[in-house]
Amino acid sequence: MTLRYRIFIGQTKDFIEKYFSSLESDKRIVKYIIMVMLAHVKTLMRQGIIPTSHGEEIVRILKDLAKSDGEQLYKWIEQSKASYEDAFEALEAYLYEFAEADAGYIAIGRSRNDHIATVLRMYLRDSIIEILNTLLDVRESLLRKATELRNVIIPFFTHGQVAQCGSASTYFISYEHTLANIWRLLYQGLDLLRENPLGSGAASGSIINLDRESVGAMLCLDPSPIPPYYSTGSRLFILHYLNALSLLMLELSRLAEDMIFLNSLIPNALKVPVEHIATSSIMPHKRNLVTMEIVRANAAKVCGLAFGAQSIYKGLPYGYNLDLQEINNVAMQSIDIVQKTLNIIKDFINGLSIDENLVQKFIEDKPCWSSDLVEYIALTSGRPAREVYLNLAKLFKDCGAIDSACISKVLSHFNLTPEDIWNMVKNRPMEINMKRVLEDAWTRLERDRSNVKNVSLAIEKCTSTLLS
Repeated sequence: MTLRYRIFIGQTKDFIEKYFSSLESDKRIVKYIIMVMLAHVKTLMRQGIIPTSHGEEIVRILKDLAKSDGEQLYKWIEQSKASYEDAFEALEAYLYEFAEADAGYIAIGRSRNDHIATVLRMYLRDSIIEILNTLLDVRESLLRKATELRNVIIPFFTHGQVAQCGSASTYFISYEHTLANIWRLLYQGLDLLRENPLGSGAASGSIINLDRESVGAMLCLDPSPIPPYYSTGSRLFILHYLNALSLLMLELSRLAEDMIFLNSLIPNALKVPVEHIATSSIMPHKRNLVTMEIVRANAAKVCGLAFGAQSIYKGLPYGYNLDLQEINNVAMQSIDIVQKTLNIIKDFINGLSIDENLVQKFIEDKPCWSSDLVEYIALTSGRPAREVYLNLAKLFKDCGAIDSACISKVLSHFNLTPEDIWNMVKNRPMEINMKRVLEDAWTRLERDRSNVKNVSLAIEKCTSTLLS
């Protein structure tokens, strides 16, 4: 017997069925579909709802499928040349093929709606853990770069103009701090993925009192019951991550833009890994940071995908609607883009260096120390800072053009040398305290690495229990 849910509805047309079928995209989540079904059957057997004599064969078949991560199921689908609405229907048909009438027992106490809500949480949990680990590697790359370039002075910008100067450490530690905050948002969201929708049925529950402790132990889910209508009809957990991943990509896009901007503003100052550079088909002098340009584009894609998912979601009545199925593909696309982008950023940062001499030559005629000078004169003379500011502004105005001659004139007015100025920059409290800031960041990184490792180990233990 090959089961089709629509068996009594009538015939279908291939092009119509393919339009609403998720069978192809379900390849990404089929192993979780099998795992959830296995936990369901094992739990109902323990409760005596599925007789052991009928359930043992189902469990054996499901374990075999789980070991192949679902590939065995899809090979069978291809060989049988059958069409299915989704992997759930295909799995049930497979069980009817090999466990025969015993497969009929699996339908009790469940619905595709509560099962897919569970499956998506498990898929998303593993995907986010992978992203968290790669993001830890990116943060480590930024910290290593911040440590390596502590004494290299670079320009900092406001309104697209050189505003101040400071160490490259300040730049890279700032980005690491941003990504650490986003890491925390991603990690905290794992609580949403511990919710256990099983037993919620299609919308308002099942009359089967599912042993949630048993299911939770096998799938690493919280045994606490949650409202069934929320369980099956909400995709809040996916939208949360689509938005969080958008934030991550926005920050990576800004970093990419910085690299492109600096590469254009100070040619050759950034020593970029050659693998990240391409040239023009007709202008061989060009050195384009192509990977960083694609990072910017991919950030726009992920933001667009998040908005698309929210647009699908916003007009739906509560409860399950097949529209929700389309959000699954959006999440999968976003996850793929983010993971690939993180690997690109990590490789780029690891291979990046800065030509200090070229940067120094660029900033030597730009008074990126003007705010420091105002504070220094105010502190040493006891004059109001605004009075000093106005005095300095007049000196710059009288120069006509701010260039090397103007800077020499300004510094002479205050009996200062360029060396005095750079010492002010290098001895800001932030620069003096950079060692402590870096130490704190390393400590936070290792704590985060330990936390996500513990989550992974817990999931491995649950999976071992499931497959035993």
